[in-house]
Amino acid sequence: MCWDHGCLLVTNPLKLSALNIGVTEGDILCAVSDIDDGTAKEFSYRSGADIHDIFVQRKGDDVYAFVNICPHAGTPLNMDDGVFLEKTGTYLMCHTHGALFQLEDGLCVAGPCNGASLQVVEINVENGNIKVV
Repeated sequence: MCWDHGCLLVTNPLKLSALNIGVTEGDILCAVSDIDDGTAKEFSYRSGADIHDIFVQRKGDDVYAFVNICPHAGTPLNMDDGVFLEKTGTYLMCHTHGALFQLEDGLCVAGPCNGASLQVVEINVENGNIKVV
């Protein structure tokens, strides 16, 4: 990871199973059906003093997972539980300053952290369940 113009540029996806947070590879986070289309489900894990806040966003049959930290301000993206998409449902949005991120890869395409990325969390979907990688 590196900082550029006050924004965190993230290049490596996060593997939850590699953290000391009590989850292992293959553990089920939730079922895809537990997340309404167009909304997200948040998860928070602690390891000592470290807190790992992530979210899984659903759009249709697809799900995407990210660390819930804006690369510009270091704040959570959402202001309301499970609400990460802007009005059209096309982009993830930081509610602190309106930065827009591509859903597919977390790349910021508009706002003060343009060109930076959200940190992707690696997940698998198997038999309708979202699993830890």
